[in-house]
Amino acid sequence: MKLSVLTYIHRHIIPRLIRTFFSLCFLIALLSPSHSAGTEPSPADSLKMVYEDTSLPDSTRYAALQRLTFILIFSDGSLAKKKIDAGLKSIEGSHGKSRFYYNLCQNLGIYYDVNQEIDSARIVFTRILNESKKRDWSDLEQRAYNNLGMNSLNSSQYRKAIGYFSEALKLSRENPDSKKSDYVNYISNLGLANQELELYDQAIKYHLEALDIRQNIGDENGMAISLANLGICHRQTGKYDQAIHYYEKAIAQAKAAGNLSQYHRIHDNLGSLYIGMGNSTKGLDMLEIALDSSDGASIDPKMKLSIYSNAAAAYVDLEQLGDAETYALLGLAELEEHPDMINYSLTLYDALAAIHFKKGDVDKGSQYLEKYRTVSKEVYNAENAELLTDLQVQYDLEKKENQIALQKAELQEANAILQRNYFAFSALGLLVMLLIATFIYYRSRSRREQQLLVKDREIKVKETHLRASLESQEIERRRMAQDLHDGFGQYLSALRIYVSQLKNEKADAAVKLELVDRTDLVLDEMSKEIGNVVYDLMPATLTRNGLISALEELATRINAGQQIQVRLHTEGIQSRYSEAVEINLFRICQEWINNVIKYAEAQLIIIDLSEHGELTKLSVRDDGHGFDPEILTQTNGNGWKNIRTRAGLLKARIDVSSRPHEKGTELLVKFPHLAGIIQNHRV
Repeated sequence: MKLSVLTYIHRHIIPRLIRTFFSLCFLIALLSPSHSAGTEPSPADSLKMVYEDTSLPDSTRYAALQRLTFILIFSDGSLAKKKIDAGLKSIEGSHGKSRFYYNLCQNLGIYYDVNQEIDSARIVFTRILNESKKRDWSDLEQRAYNNLGMNSLNSSQYRKAIGYFSEALKLSRENPDSKKSDYVNYISNLGLANQELELYDQAIKYHLEALDIRQNIGDENGMAISLANLGICHRQTGKYDQAIHYYEKAIAQAKAAGNLSQYHRIHDNLGSLYIGMGNSTKGLDMLEIALDSSDGASIDPKMKLSIYSNAAAAYVDLEQLGDAETYALLGLAELEEHPDMINYSLTLYDALAAIHFKKGDVDKGSQYLEKYRTVSKEVYNAENAELLTDLQVQYDLEKKENQIALQKAELQEANAILQRNYFAFSALGLLVMLLIATFIYYRSRSRREQQLLVKDREIKVKETHLRASLESQEIERRRMAQDLHDGFGQYLSALRIYVSQLKNEKADAAVKLELVDRTDLVLDEMSKEIGNVVYDLMPATLTRNGLISALEELATRINAGQQIQVRLHTEGIQSRYSEAVEINLFRICQEWINNVIKYAEAQLIIIDLSEHGELTKLSVRDDGHGFDPEILTQTNGNGWKNIRTRAGLLKARIDVSSRPHEKGTELLVKFPHLAGIIQNHRV
């Protein structure tokens, strides 16, 4: 089974990452300004002077600010964000939330999109779309649809992206004043979305249509983009000669357009193609050009990592292990400086494993092979949505959460029924009501068991495609099922005995009254047991009152045992987080505290939850026995894996501070929280 997963990753995930990487790079190259030699002021400087000239009309100044911040997004993101925020505040103060405001707001969404803050970008673009529809701003509506399409493309929701791009194209074509140059980017983006869905024939049609328009309007940079995308499509369909043809034309066009970044990037892509075809010598020639920055080009870190990795793989094929290791070490240095590029390191770790195996260093080769498998698994988890489409399984994490919520509701309903039955027994105290309620209970329980069996079969079929990301949830479900079985089995057995004795007509009235009292006690214990199970599944306080109330309840439950003291401190929390954030933070805290209670022999646990600007911090400290945090990287337990998985969903950083033979351990979780920023720009 491990072999089949790795084979699937080689055949599908790695090519898809390569396609996505180069497609997005080409798109950014299209949007980014070209660099020209000379002493003339840069476009950014010129735009800044226009914006700061208060004698000019506001329409001219705000148009310059919009273009300036767009350029800065790709060169100095933090400065772009500051200028966008200041500009929005200035426009709102002088013109209200006018067309100027929403035009600049587009760049706020693009900033979030470029920085992988997908949800925040989607909120901004949706707000612009709704406002432009309301005020009949047709051109702004088109751009909002296109931006939502790019947002969906970046989050691997390719079919949704096609819907947005198609709507933008439709609106543009319906406008009698619209020109092809106004909507050629929508056509190109439709090609990208179909390309990611591996619908290459349809993608090629869109790219050819975009290429034809760009040739007619003389858009040299756009022509290079279309040609490069055509090269990618033909490469993925195995038409290597045509792919080489389009890549070479794209290189010539990029050079003519003066887009040096794209010129070098396409050489890297072409070099990778030659290496994949087995022509490593030709591939190295292309990579040498890609890496040569003597023409003034700036080689970004991702391109360097790609070139070093491809070069190492080529030299391995040529059995030149010294050169292969030289480039592999350069790639590792680049990866160490930019750890966020880990998803693009598969080729590098594969080459490193091969180098050391060929040199006879089995231990080191095995280490790099294990690293390759770990990254592959992480990539596999990150690409779950695409894998589900490839495997034709319409099941994702949102549906999983819905199923858990449904099971929670069913258990809550069952608890309510048992409580009503219990009060009925207490109030009436009649044997006949006890028998009727028992009959209803068995009948409803049987129905629920049948439903759970059907759902369990469905879940098991679907979960075979989500082993990596949902393993801990599956284990938790088995634990809850075991708790229900063990906890309720003894109670039901006791009820059966009491009912059978109540049916005995020879038993005297005193005995029957005692049996009724015992039945009441059993039902009371069953009610408490269900309450504990429901709390473990999803604390009601968390969904009703939020994270802080849920943590207070958790502390109260632990403190009630009088074995360990839990204290909660909060700072700067202005409002509730989203449901997903609260659930994941609560589970991380709960999982870590359980481990502290089991292993640390601590007397005090302090939970600190604070929010400073765009950063939220969760700290859990204890005074128990310390340990070596490196142990966590080697553990096979599901607790730490579950914490890391949930932190990954929050895009959070985890730090564990502890030392062996010393008192005290701290878990620190930090992640960006943007709800406040979006709320400031809410219409």
